[in-house]
Amino acid sequence: MRSRLAQRGPRTPRRRACDSCYKKKIQCDAEFPQCNWCKHHNLACTYNRIWGQTGNSQLILLVSNQVTLTPKEGAQCLLGDPLCIPSGGCALPGPPRAADRTWHLRPGNTFLNNVTYLGGHHVFSDEGRKWIESQVGETINFDKLSSLELQWLKPLRLYADTTVPPALRPNLPSRPEVERYILVYSSSFQCLVFPVISRSFFEKTLDLAYSPVQPSGSASAKSCVYSFLSLISLFGFDDNIHGATDCQSYASAAQSLLTPVVEEMTVDGLQSLIMLVQLHYFLGDLQSAAVTLSMATRLLYALGAHILPTNRSSAASLLAYDKSELGCHLRDLFWLCYSFDKDICLRTGQPPCMNDAHCDLTLPSDYVWLQDINLQQTIPQINNHTNPLFPWDLRLSMLKSRIYNELYSASSLHQSVSELLSSIRGLDEALEQWRLSLPGEFRPTLYFSGETPVSANVNTQAVMLRLAYYYCITTIHQATSRRQVSETDLAGPRLKEIGSSTSLSIAASRSTLSYLHRVLPVVKGECFWIILFYAITAVLTLFCNIISNPHDTEANHNVNLLQMVPGLIRRIPIRKLTLGEVIHLQYLDGFTAELAAICVRAVSKSQQSATDPDP
Repeated sequence: MRSRLAQRGPRTPRRRACDSCYKKKIQCDAEFPQCNWCKHHNLACTYNRIWGQTGNSQLILLVSNQVTLTPKEGAQCLLGDPLCIPSGGCALPGPPRAADRTWHLRPGNTFLNNVTYLGGHHVFSDEGRKWIESQVGETINFDKLSSLELQWLKPLRLYADTTVPPALRPNLPSRPEVERYILVYSSSFQCLVFPVISRSFFEKTLDLAYSPVQPSGSASAKSCVYSFLSLISLFGFDDNIHGATDCQSYASAAQSLLTPVVEEMTVDGLQSLIMLVQLHYFLGDLQSAAVTLSMATRLLYALGAHILPTNRSSAASLLAYDKSELGCHLRDLFWLCYSFDKDICLRTGQPPCMNDAHCDLTLPSDYVWLQDINLQQTIPQINNHTNPLFPWDLRLSMLKSRIYNELYSASSLHQSVSELLSSIRGLDEALEQWRLSLPGEFRPTLYFSGETPVSANVNTQAVMLRLAYYYCITTIHQATSRRQVSETDLAGPRLKEIGSSTSLSIAASRSTLSYLHRVLPVVKGECFWIILFYAITAVLTLFCNIISNPHDTEANHNVNLLQMVPGLIRRIPIRKLTLGEVIHLQYLDGFTAELAAICVRAVSKSQQSATDPDP
């Protein structure tokens, strides 16, 4: 019988009274950033109390650690200031961070990512703020962008105490029950996209995890089973494993075993780490995903997964994919880590964990042909000889690696404008070659509008491919905005190329938002944070363009797109609506609405300046 959490359908956020109105027992209009009562009584409009019965002890524990921020402290925390300490003297929930005087160069919120720059400065740096105010012609209250529950700005983290005694960890379900979940997962489409386990080897994992004694490797095996159960919950395969525990408690149990996982260095431990990376990634916590991925990378190297197995070096043996062979399974784990690594480094702007020069990047035999076949089938026949799809096309992951190295690495910052434009052209050509190699039915169009037809057979994997394509275009062509370009650099054809890059990034951002409006009904609920990232990236790109060029003929059209985003965000499917997600959605609703309002004022000022007679 399904648990109450599993039985509930998608819920819509309820209007909720702020703390002050709740205590006064008066009706609250829940306006952003302050309700009417708090505004007229000069009160901090907060939502710090616990709301309802979540059934999640960890969630309640985090919420009960209350923090009140002043507007100044809130703005600092929005930009990721590790020295930000609330006036009450309590740090924000989570582990302490070391002092870092470069915080203003690296915003902590991964949604305010590294591709949004104005004239060489991050859009929300001091220089970026001054530029925005000069374009709007008035002082902007940036605190309005950071006044709503900033302790929830980042998604819930799965903090775990590595000293938790075994007695306090949740009990594993019966072995037959876990075996049933293995069978369900191994037969699912998700197993093709995330081939993190092999049924042939998982029996040995269960032998170790359920052993009455504690043989070597048992801690890694148990961590692997805990991680697998949390993944099963995330994808909604669970029927009754959520009695008194849930996805986060299983994940926390897996994390509490990280010390022996690193010491034992087994395939089970590697699988556990990769599943935790996957979980963090789908929950929107890219920082934790990156840290966990760095540990997984060291295990990959130690197990030799970054190179082709020597016993399969001949051409004949490479033709046959067999998941029951350890060499094949390790290569699957390698490609999973590689795919996540290259995507996370672009999203966070931080260097990747894996250096391409140290890895054998030979694609699996007949990869392109087999991937096209699998992509066009709703549910391909899945067995040990079915080649996996992976989260992204592996060729696109390798291209992401090139994008970071050539445009965003430390060495790339020393390129001349001519060298930068040459790198952009080369990457643009490589991306176009990849696009043309995809099946026509799932091939992303160069531009997407409301009139662009969508295949009737579109699935989540095809949606993610197209969104990744538009994101790569944006990331490639936004690289010109990271540079402070001199007037000499803007002479002649260089100015035309820079303008062309800007136009392409804007078109890709428009396409992202237009496409999401059309395909959200087919997207799986566990993709909530991924979809949200693509949407916010497009929003910030359009925002920067409007502020930089408020007189542009397309400015009003772009403003209209921004004004539609709050409604779009509320339509993104989500499997389970937690308190953190409700507050995050409310924050982003107000955030995008305020960005649109700033753009309206910038366009209005530009139009007024154009009509005013010269003095």
